[in-house]
Amino acid sequence: MQCPTCNNLNAATDVRCMRCQTTLIHEAAGHSEGFKKAANALDARMYSGIGAFFGFALTAVLLKFVLTEHWLSDRQIYLSAVVAGVVGSLLGRLFLKAKHEL
Repeated sequence: MQCPTCNNLNAATDVRCMRCQTTLIHEAAGHSEGFKKAANALDARMYSGIGAFFGFALTAVLLKFVLTEHWLSDRQIYLSAVVAGVVGSLLGRLFLKAKHEL
């Protein structure tokens, strides 16, 4: 592999140029800060969305079909499910934070 900076001929598996130390294989240098920031933001949205979905769906199904002896109206069930969705969203973000700390 030829170095783009000094034109030194290096082996195809070299990560850096033997003469000027220019990075030849950019994957070995790691991801940029912009990429890491965007990936973390996407992960936060994904975990938050999944947590919200499961919190909402689980509460709605339980209150509507499983725990049917309750006196809750459909509006109260929906409101409870929305609150559970918000809690699920927060739990998803906490799970992501715990995952990154490992």
